[in-house]
Formats: sequence, structure tokens, C-alpha cells
Amino acid sequence: RTVIFDTYRLKKITGTRVGPILGISDFSSPFKVACEMAGLYPGDKPNKYIEAGNILEPVIRKYLEGRPSLLREALGLDEGAKVGVEEPVPKEQCGYDHFHNERVFGGMVDGYIQIDGKRSQILEIKTSGDRTKWEDGNGGYTNVPMAYMLQASLYAQLSNLDKIVFLVGFPEEPDYARPKQWVPSQDNTFLIVKDRLDMTGYMADCVAWYDEYMKGGYTPQWTDSDIDREVLKYLKAYKRR
Repeated sequence: RTVIFDTYRLKKITGTRVGPILGISDFSSPFKVACEMAGLYPGDKPNKYIEAGNILEPVIRKYLEGRPSLLREALGLDEGAKVGVEEPVPKEQCGYDHFHNERVFGGMVDGYIQIDGKRSQILEIKTSGDRTKWEDGNGGYTNVPMAYMLQASLYAQLSNLDKIVFLVGFPEEPDYARPKQWVPSQDNTFLIVKDRLDMTGYMADCVAWYDEYMKGGYTPQWTDSDIDREVLKYLKAYKRR
């Protein structure tokens, strides 16, 4: 129930892979991540949710850029504070990795929040069609799913920052068919400020996983989950080519 592979060209552990490696994800698994990092599996096929997220990320970032008062309020800053959004280096210009100095970890941030011209927080942009996952029980949307907390906390730690600003857009189901027509507003877009998690233990667990499986040249065992079955279906089809 494992797959053996060559170890000469391994991909890094990005923020989206931390949760699955640790068994904390609704969309991926340790087996799937290992296949991705070994170059055996190309990742999820584009669908309307992935495509909408890609289209809406710069739209949502631009929405925040034009509303510094929202940032000041969320961060508890005075009106005179100078705040801004720093856009990330484009993926084509950075080789799809903003952390080239890291050996095992990598990935791309969605941006940074600047206060008085200095990086202060990581900006993490999300789109979600399910508001209930974010509800805090008090009428707000401050409950960040753990996999997202791990992702953003990794990037914050790699950037030597202690806080994260989540900017979350909530399109309705019909919006996914026409994402370019969706307009962010105070009713469908929310700011959540969080302290980053202490990633020391999580990162150590990920490094141990990387050393065992990726350096060892074999995957964790696959399970009977729908996620792993989809990966196995692809691998079997590829082998028959």
C-alpha cells in the first residue's frame, strides 16, 4: 500500500501541505502530498472553486488596498497610522517559491500588511462557499480552520512575523459560475486577525515525515478514502500509458 519513487527531485513542504502531512485536512492526505512532492501526481484538476479562488485573490487584495480604514480598525490602530498592503512577488518571477533560503519548507504568500512602511503581518486570502466553517458562535466569522492556520503560520514564521491577517471572501454558489462578476463588500468579505501558531513542533513533525518518506523514497500507506482513491486512479492510468 505504498509507492516507491526516486528521490533526486523532491518538492518542498508548502503551507498547504502542512495540514495534510499532519492529518489535518478535508482536501488532502499524507499519501496524496507525498505523491505530489515526488512528482508522481500533478495535484487537483482545475474546477470552478479553484478557478474562482485564483480569479478572486487579486480582486479581494485590491479591495483591501483601497480601504485602509478597515485595516486600522481590525488592527486596533489610530486613524493617523499609515497602513498598506504589499503585493507578493509574482509567481513567475520567484520560481513559485518566496522562500528560496529554506531547504525543506517553501511556498508563496498572498501578501504582507505594512504599518508605517514596515512589514507587520502576513496576508492570507481565502475564498469559501461555506460560511459555517468560519462562524465563531457570536455572530462573527473568526473561526479559522486549523489547516489554514497552519498554512499561514508557517509563512509567518518563515517571514519572522508574529501576526496574520486573514482576508476571507464568501461567494455564493451561483458566483462560482461567474466569478468575474462577484464584487467584494462588507457583507461578503471579512478581516480576521490572528496570532500565528507556535510552529516549532509542527515543523519538527513535518521534517521527520520528510526525512522518513521523501528522503526514503516511499510514500505513507494509502487509505480507502476518496482522496487516496483518486490519486491511485491517476497513478494506475498513468502507468498504463
